[in-house]
Amino acid sequence: MCVPPVSPVSKVFSNQHLLENILSYFSNDFMQNLDVRLVNKSINNTFLRLIRQNHRRMKIEYICEQKKIEEVPKDYIYINYRKINNQNVQGYFIFLSTAVGVKVEKIITKRLWMLEKKFMQRLHNFIHSQLIGTNGTHIQSVIGLEEICDGCLQCSKIAKKCRDYGPVRFDTLKTMNYSKNYEKLHVSDKLFEVIAEYCISNSNSKKECFEKLNNTIPSRISCNTLVIWINESRFLPNGTANLKYDHRHMPREVIDTILRKWSVKSIQLNMIYFTSEGLCSVDWLQYDYFTPVRLNDPYSGTEKSSDLKFTRVDVRMSDSIYCVRGFGNHQSELQEPRGYNNFIPNIRRLFPTDNISIDLSHWYCIARKDIEKRISTILEVVTMEKEQKLRLNIKFFVELPKMEEKRKEEILKIAPQYIPREITLHCFKKSLELNEKKGFNEEKWIGKRFQVEDFNLDVYVKENKLEEVKNLLHEYPNSFVNHFFSDEKRN
Repeated sequence: MCVPPVSPVSKVFSNQHLLENILSYFSNDFMQNLDVRLVNKSINNTFLRLIRQNHRRMKIEYICEQKKIEEVPKDYIYINYRKINNQNVQGYFIFLSTAVGVKVEKIITKRLWMLEKKFMQRLHNFIHSQLIGTNGTHIQSVIGLEEICDGCLQCSKIAKKCRDYGPVRFDTLKTMNYSKNYEKLHVSDKLFEVIAEYCISNSNSKKECFEKLNNTIPSRISCNTLVIWINESRFLPNGTANLKYDHRHMPREVIDTILRKWSVKSIQLNMIYFTSEGLCSVDWLQYDYFTPVRLNDPYSGTEKSSDLKFTRVDVRMSDSIYCVRGFGNHQSELQEPRGYNNFIPNIRRLFPTDNISIDLSHWYCIARKDIEKRISTILEVVTMEKEQKLRLNIKFFVELPKMEEKRKEEILKIAPQYIPREITLHCFKKSLELNEKKGFNEEKWIGKRFQVEDFNLDVYVKENKLEEVKNLLHEYPNSFVNHFFSDEKRN
């Protein structure tokens, strides 16, 4: 009996790996490609499985111009970097929870508080009902959702189930009377103020205030990493002098009490240009109960903690404007200096550690000119206080200028203390075009390490930009870019 030959199409359908590779191009934007499911059962099952995999972690964000809060919000949001019209969000979530059967483990929301109020509240409820579910069986991490509700009952229940949660609002904090160790717990500078003012308003003396503070901070929870969201653009109430937007003072004793009672092992600082908690509470400053501290105050006035020590402090500046702009620049060269040259010494006083890692922004205030000068200036800033036993790692992203636009005399050598290491690094970063029509791009960045004792500066350049300047480097022998091709020269 003659066996009919297997058609090429059948071979594709029977090759699961090949089928997944083909369908991955459709599943990323699956709402536009649902007809693919109708081809056959094999394709439908594979298509749904890929969607489930891609939506275990969900990022839901509203994007606006960084320096501007829009009066009329846009009518769309981004879900996993795909633009979705507001009117389609509910159907999107229902499809995920019913037809796909997605089991969401991590949800990150960003700037959803800027949406139109009614839709914002509906979106909050959609996330709970369709993605998290009544029991939150699979959820492990929820970040940013309380920016919408300021700590509702639904969110406080989910906080108990997560390993990574926050930023915690005060109403949720008051429900944390259970025993639990969090991998990460997020708090904000505003929460510190709220706690301070709550304790002051419920006491008649400094002693009573600190007793209230001790009773207010839950003692049965702990966290491996405390993530502190610091708003760079907070403002004081009307009628108060000095109304400029800035990072504001925090009550130190509140911070220290949290660090001790929660047995915090490491710190993460998220420097954010603006959050939903812009308005400062200033009543606590009228009392001498709490010590006001800031990370950009002159470090000589910040007292060192004597009994605290952390394994590491990680600083994230991907959403920063003022800190990332002020860090690594001479204050005299800034139009509006904000004191962030004090950043590292203040970190070591507030959060004593021998290991600091700083991830600078890859899209805002990125160095585009005088790059060699910036690299040298960073060294001056990080060594302004001669601290011992500090391991410091900085990710520094640069945009290469066109070589023909630079004059040879403008090319400066990197500070001679830097020693280039034979270490090639890489990372992938997503960015959104300004007109938003092209959507998010994922670009590969190539890094080279420059070292001064225990300080590592990892300088990253877009891979495609390196290729553009490669043939021009012989004219610029002093440029740091030559180090990116050192391996080729040796070969």
